[in-house]
Amino acid sequence: MKKYKYLLFDLDDTILDFGAAENKALEFVLNSHEVAYRPDLYNRYKTINQTHWEMLERNELMKDKVLSKRHEVFFDELGLKVDGVIVDKMYRTQIAEHGHQLFEGALETIQQLSSEYYLCIITNGVKVTQEKRLNNSGILPYFKDVFISEDTGYQKPMKAFFDHVAGRIEGFRPKEALIIGDSLTSDILGGINSGIDTCWYNPEEKSNPYDFRPVFEIRQLNELFQILDR
Repeated sequence: MKKYKYLLFDLDDTILDFGAAENKALEFVLNSHEVAYRPDLYNRYKTINQTHWEMLERNELMKDKVLSKRHEVFFDELGLKVDGVIVDKMYRTQIAEHGHQLFEGALETIQQLSSEYYLCIITNGVKVTQEKRLNNSGILPYFKDVFISEDTGYQKPMKAFFDHVAGRIEGFRPKEALIIGDSLTSDILGGINSGIDTCWYNPEEKSNPYDFRPVFEIRQLNELFQILDR
């Protein structure tokens, strides 16, 4: 009998190519403010955005402030004052419209796994945005449950988020579950705090600067088959 029964997948930058959607959304927002898009601006925005989401993970900032302040800080560096709430609405509308591109091989992997395992989505994203992207992606039929932080009242890596997940899946046992995600501070740390094994999806072969480690590490999602057949 296989060790794992439940596979808990992060969504952004694990199944869906969030970077591609983010690029399009940022270009739209910049053009709307008469600023020409440049790759270095995208890289800077990614850094600012990641910093703010990590503040949310540490309970240092509320989600509504994360969503607005990231844009305000970014545009402030460009010498422009903006209303972060308005910019964020514009930005997330573009993400919702264009953010359903899957990574290569993701659909085939999920299709095969869904016949043998209980698949769930676990995401910190904004509910209305994530739901639209999931619907447009075509992957929803392969997942038994979708858990979005906005619905649960908690966010990864909080243990309460994973307790919420466990309490809503009949027969769930942490030792029979595996978390698959790209974020060390969200998915991997959350799993460790909750007694759930973790698999770090790391296609870019980034180094791990933290003192905690995932149980597994993969470059492509189809490498999961090797792990699950052990």
